[in-house]
Amino acid sequence: MNLTLHSAIDDFGAAGLVVGEAVKFTAPKAGWKLLGVQVLGWSGFNNSTKTFPADRNFLIEVRDKDFNLLYKFADAQNMYFLSSIGPVLSGMEIPAIPVSGDFYVVFYDRGAMGVAMEGDAGTGNSFFYPINGQMVPAEFKAPKTNQTIKVNWLIRAVGK
Repeated sequence: MNLTLHSAIDDFGAAGLVVGEAVKFTAPKAGWKLLGVQVLGWSGFNNSTKTFPADRNFLIEVRDKDFNLLYKFADAQNMYFLSSIGPVLSGMEIPAIPVSGDFYVVFYDRGAMGVAMEGDAGTGNSFFYPINGQMVPAEFKAPKTNQTIKVNWLIRAVGK
């Protein structure tokens, strides 16, 4: 798996504060409830100097298939993504949210950290949101070949 850390600030500058990494999920069965979100990310802890990054907030949103907001949660990135060895899979519990069909989890890194993405087998379920109020496929141009590469954000929806 080819993992890279991404921050919306890197691609969108100050506008990256309001652009999130979004993943489309489908509830596996009727009556399914979303109970948490897991994100593979890293806040940039410098292990050699033992320097902690300044606390900054990230934001998580859960949206239905029509992009209506179902839930949002914000907290400081160092509470979840501070690691001396690099990216860590961190989970955030949320109140049980009944979902059916398609729904989206949107993670706004706000330049506070990097979110892991893999570019070997993009599924087409990862997006940037909102770009002009729309979901835009998460894809990049390969610098050497100019080929479009779809990426997957490493974000999970946890429920039962």
